[in-house]
Amino acid sequence: MADTVQYLMEQMVPELEDLEKKGYFTRAEIKKLAQKRQNFEYLLKRRTALKEDFYRYIDFESKLEELRKHRKTKLGIKGKKGLAEMGIVRRIHFIYERAGRKFRSDISLWMRWIEDCKRYKSTKQLSKVITKALQRHATVSELWIEAARWEFDTNNDISAARSLMQQGIRMCKADETIWVEYYKLELLYALKLRVRRLVLGLDDPAASAGREQGEASRSAAAARAVMEGGVARIVYKNAVAALPGRLAFRARFLRVLRGFDYGFVQGLMDQVYHSIRQDFDKVEEAWDLLARRHLESPGHRPAGGEAGGPAEATDAMEAEAAEKQLTQHAEASGRQAQPDESADSEAEAWDADAHARVCAVYEEALIGVPSARMHSLYTAYLCGVLDRLMASGEGALQSAVAVAAQLFGLLQRVHAGGGSTPETYITWAEWAEKVQQPKMALKAARKGCERFPADVSMWRRRLALEIASNAASSGGASGRQEPPADLLATFTAALQATQPDQAAEVWLMAVEAVPVASREWGRLAEMLVTACAKVAKKVPSGGLGGVAAAMVSKARTALGVEGARQLYSKLLAVPAPGGDLFRCAIHVEREELGLPATEASSSAAAAQPSKAAAKRVTDLYDKAVSVYGATEVDLWVQYARWMVLCGKASGPIYWRATKELADPDAFVAQFREGL
Repeated sequence: MADTVQYLMEQMVPELEDLEKKGYFTRAEIKKLAQKRQNFEYLLKRRTALKEDFYRYIDFESKLEELRKHRKTKLGIKGKKGLAEMGIVRRIHFIYERAGRKFRSDISLWMRWIEDCKRYKSTKQLSKVITKALQRHATVSELWIEAARWEFDTNNDISAARSLMQQGIRMCKADETIWVEYYKLELLYALKLRVRRLVLGLDDPAASAGREQGEASRSAAAARAVMEGGVARIVYKNAVAALPGRLAFRARFLRVLRGFDYGFVQGLMDQVYHSIRQDFDKVEEAWDLLARRHLESPGHRPAGGEAGGPAEATDAMEAEAAEKQLTQHAEASGRQAQPDESADSEAEAWDADAHARVCAVYEEALIGVPSARMHSLYTAYLCGVLDRLMASGEGALQSAVAVAAQLFGLLQRVHAGGGSTPETYITWAEWAEKVQQPKMALKAARKGCERFPADVSMWRRRLALEIASNAASSGGASGRQEPPADLLATFTAALQATQPDQAAEVWLMAVEAVPVASREWGRLAEMLVTACAKVAKKVPSGGLGGVAAAMVSKARTALGVEGARQLYSKLLAVPAPGGDLFRCAIHVEREELGLPATEASSSAAAAQPSKAAAKRVTDLYDKAVSVYGATEVDLWVQYARWMVLCGKASGPIYWRATKELADPDAFVAQFREGL
């Protein structure tokens, strides 16, 4: 190993001497550089060399090259390129080559090497790297795409790029990305042809008229077809035939097309939308795409982009758009193309005609596909439009009122037709509140609870509205007053209709709303005991245990410690009542003794509790760890500190905790730190 490293270091001598001779680095810096490289070489020659070692070496050389370029500019070094200018980049590729031999199955390594080849403009090396990568990973579409992009962007060879794309499609038959990139490649080539013909004056009407007499009409038609996206049409047709039944795949073509702003793209979009409508006429998401099309592009030019104005002006506009698109592509080359997310959003400006066309498509969809999902997509669209209109201020008030009426009419139709879901009524109630219609919101929530009595989210929404309505009708009176009977009846119905283990939030709302002094408080406590008995084991934190803890805390505040003891005694009689209930009961007893909630802040010299009080708290700790001792570290730590406070040994608690806890390390650390 040492001989190999020594040989590699000797090979660096001419490069290092040239770096010093030209003034890039001082002799002291050269020595440090050589030492650093030697250390890296020893790391790479280890039997268990890591990929991170290669990456760190490459990063070091990359930063060194950046420093060399900076000093060249700063010092004004000029002259022919020599070892000093090319040696560092060569070394980077040499490191990559060794890494590629050792980690040949790592795709990210090859992609990173390709990126660095582009970064340092090493075109010959890039050709070699892509060839090696494709030989070893012929089924990785990203490599074929990079190879085709390199041929198109660097070599301006569309034939080679097409050949690589087609070969990649044969090797990656089920890959969607390579089809989309092939489609994009043909669009970019059409752009390039348009710009080239305009620059050469081949699209001038007078010149074209003279040439058409001497040129073959078939050749001219073929060129025009390519510039109008004819090859892209064929690519899309073959892609759909190869991967049928994938709606998201076709939507990716739409995202690509939205990034091209010139005339003939409309015809290509028509092709995609037509295929979606033909093949996915029973799919809700397809109809959603078809409907939102009118919002995304409400005023497209006719296909071809040449009608409605002088030919020279149209060509100039399209050439400008084409040149802009090619510039953007050139800036983005070298990295994987990302979908244009901004193109998926609807137009911000309100267009009543486009909105009418969108709604017409949705209405047509509801006739053919009257499903809950279709109604949900239509509702989501109207909600989005209404949200933007309401945010626009007073100027869009009239339009917002019209869309709100349309939304509520749709929700009413869904309810009457029986195709509603809980989200239908929740949306109805939310938007009724937003437009300041509380009675409509409450009515919608009640309808939802009647239709879906077991849905917890529906009951939460209704109860919140019932409480708000009760507060409004009582003129904002204090919540300590006796709540009306119908509100208590609603809580009772909600708790009886929902599953106990899923309705913790409903229980918490009931505990907060029902006063302790009311007649329903005892009834609520009995219902909670019954509900806890139905759940086999409550979670250590939250759930019905949290509800029970909240109820005990409220009873402690209103009725005193005896009332709280009576309540938590009933609840603790249920098997596995919940970790929060144990913590609350312990807190109540410690508070009665004048002690803090935990022993962390109590002094060692604190007065010992009475024997009866100590036994009560000890029993609570013992029951808590017997049920939740496998997971709850804090209960064991508090138990041990409590025993110390009572003047007893904590060793038995430590021994039990280490045996019962699934992971006792955290307990051991806290025990040693605090005790």
